[in-house]
Amino acid sequence: MVWVIYKLKHDRVIRFGKIGKTILLFLFVMFIGYFINVFRFDGREMIMAASYFARFVLYIVMAFITFDLLKNDRKKYFLMVAVGAMMFSFFFISVLGFLQLHYFPSFLDLGMDAQGWDPHIGRLLSTWFDPNFVGGYLAFMLSVVLALGLYFYDCKKQLYSFLFVVLTLIGMVALYYTFSRSGYLAFAFSVLGLTFFKSRKLLIVFILVGLLGIGFSPRVQERVGNAVDSAKALIGVDSQRALDPTARLRVDSWNNAFEIIHDHPWIGVGYSRYSHEIIARGHGLASDHNVGGSDSSLLTLWATTGIFGLLTYLLIGFVAMMVAVRRISQKKDFKSYLNVGLLAAFFGIMIHSVFVNSLLYPLLMVYLWTGLGMMDEG
Repeated sequence: MVWVIYKLKHDRVIRFGKIGKTILLFLFVMFIGYFINVFRFDGREMIMAASYFARFVLYIVMAFITFDLLKNDRKKYFLMVAVGAMMFSFFFISVLGFLQLHYFPSFLDLGMDAQGWDPHIGRLLSTWFDPNFVGGYLAFMLSVVLALGLYFYDCKKQLYSFLFVVLTLIGMVALYYTFSRSGYLAFAFSVLGLTFFKSRKLLIVFILVGLLGIGFSPRVQERVGNAVDSAKALIGVDSQRALDPTARLRVDSWNNAFEIIHDHPWIGVGYSRYSHEIIARGHGLASDHNVGGSDSSLLTLWATTGIFGLLTYLLIGFVAMMVAVRRISQKKDFKSYLNVGLLAAFFGIMIHSVFVNSLLYPLLMVYLWTGLGMMDEG
């Protein structure tokens, strides 16, 4: 609201970078899909969907605001403030996670299992109520923290590099105790991205860290082992093994999404109409807290916005990658290292979104769209 007032009083020029223009295309496709579906579904449902669509637009506007403020800030004060706020929130969410794990190690302690929440026994949730979402967030932010830590190390700023090492360790321990396989996988792909662009040594270090983490925790061994067995069963390598319960629910969710995609491949059923469509087809929902979509953001986008919506969303990622790579190849300043971290973070979160609806999770969207605004260039 402050930004809107400022634009109206002092600067009425709205600036869109390369990524911003692609985001506008995506919004246009979403709006067309919603408008077409207005005539096909119940009015109450479409009004509710419109409210969620408006909320989604407000999150996307964060990318435009971030880009506009960075474009007008010649001394880059806003960039420092924004990055500092991200680092503080990362530290704060991690510490709250440790406190939650100590005082409330499961939702059984709070009686929230009676309200439809999974018990999540002995897993770090922080204030996010779900270890997979907070695991994706921690993996995303760890990539940015590592990239900036490399920047200060290369600049020989020892105090800052030490602080980022400490922040990295805190974040990694927090991610470890989520016991989230999708979070681990997202972080692994983020590290691969950082390795490719900046430091080959990181790969060796994190392979050793990963092996130590698996070796010291029977629970991590069990989680990783079940994931490997489920993957083998899913692709038919070992048909004798059954999917674990979590993987079974995830596959069922994917199948429900594919059913909608099969019937509405081009324009989808309208943004935020996924839960209504699932219920109308007689599948029901896992719980009242699982109404946003399938256990895959990409399938959710395809089912709700159609193939055109999915492709334009992926186009945002492609343009962001081109913008980031161009900056990385041309300069070696703070912004280039930040772009490396954000690009690697988006690699990881895209993998994460195959298994969790993370790209459309409100708390994560704050960081995703702000990150895109930081990466953008006119």
